[in-house]
Amino acid sequence: MFSKKIPVINYSDTRGKNFLFEIISSRQSRNREIISRVENILENIKNEGDKALIEYTRKFDLVELSEKQLKISEEEISERANLVDSDLKKAINEAAKRIEQYHEKQVSDGFNMETSEGILGQRIVPLSRIGVYIPGGKTVYPSTVCMDIIPAKIAGVKSIAAVTPPRDNLDPGVAYALKLLNVSEVYRVGGAQAVGALAYGTQSIKSVEKIVGPGNAYVAAAKRAVYGVVDIDSIAGPSEVAIMADDSVKAEWVALDLLAQAEHGTGDEVAICVTENREFAEKIASTVVEEINRSPLIKTFDSLPDDAISVFVTNSREESIGLVNEFAPEHLQIMTREYTEDVEKIVNASAIFLGPYTPVALGDYFIGTNHVLPTGGAAKFSSPLGVDSFVKRISVAEVSSKGLTNAAPHVSKFARCENFIHHALSVERRVGD
Repeated sequence: MFSKKIPVINYSDTRGKNFLFEIISSRQSRNREIISRVENILENIKNEGDKALIEYTRKFDLVELSEKQLKISEEEISERANLVDSDLKKAINEAAKRIEQYHEKQVSDGFNMETSEGILGQRIVPLSRIGVYIPGGKTVYPSTVCMDIIPAKIAGVKSIAAVTPPRDNLDPGVAYALKLLNVSEVYRVGGAQAVGALAYGTQSIKSVEKIVGPGNAYVAAAKRAVYGVVDIDSIAGPSEVAIMADDSVKAEWVALDLLAQAEHGTGDEVAICVTENREFAEKIASTVVEEINRSPLIKTFDSLPDDAISVFVTNSREESIGLVNEFAPEHLQIMTREYTEDVEKIVNASAIFLGPYTPVALGDYFIGTNHVLPTGGAAKFSSPLGVDSFVKRISVAEVSSKGLTNAAPHVSKFARCENFIHHALSVERRVGD
């Protein structure tokens, strides 16, 4: 039997607001403890390359590799891909189509505009080389292969290197997705050391311009540390869900959606429900316990922190929306009678799932939206992985002689005001020549 009680908290009380803050800050505190370890790992990868990569693989993954074994051969990828289950193969094919259709809508073209000075424009240029982190410690993620790589391909990225933690053999589903998307540069390394290899390069792995893909707390900390050396998608850490619900939806469905996030099992996930109805909140909490007691993962749930799954009761829908916007969750499900109106007031969420028939699992795998999402409150300022994650904008200007003459007095005024004399001279002496 499940040994814990699901907390039901009155959010309007000071204790209730503090409880949510403590849930979030406790995860961040654990992450801070990881940072110093990650910095040492990255420094060793930077200085020693393959040697450090192999040592950390031995230490953390308990796998002995030589330099030649770091890269997975195309033959091995093909052999493993041929072993994929036929139903999974069909699911990957269908999901890939939907992901492609959705992300093709995100393609942005450059532009040219004529001004009194001349022509101004913007070019959209794909990144040359990216690195993709494919999680694979506790389980395998062929879905992440599709989510990471399809938008990059649509953007026009030519060189893609993938890393994934070493297992006895490359998972057939992961192998099939890689082969389907024509990615053959794949390395059997994971964790912070893999992020370091992609960022700094080693004797076997050429450095990249951007690293994308979700991972555990060590991967997230490493991505944060190498930002600036390379670009990253976001700090995609442990999974989060907030569910805003009323009694128009079955308590069983809410319970299952909460458990769908908690079952990742690291203890750093956050799964909360927000409702204005105390009786409904208590029903959700008891239903979560019932579902856990019949789950094959009862031991996993029993090992989680007491606050891994929580239900908050607010005094109004406005307060519920305020809680959600403050939390800025990775996933937000809105299962209320007025969900089409409620969603208009949400400004902080990475991905929103509307109505009783749109669980997060659909977005995780199949419908086409991307599941590589900002977490830890980063939805307040960043976006899901998409085509624009793999391009850069370059501004272009061509000013005519007449345009320079028109602009020069204004430029000169600005420059001399800011004490940049040669900025001013560079335009002043061109006028009349």
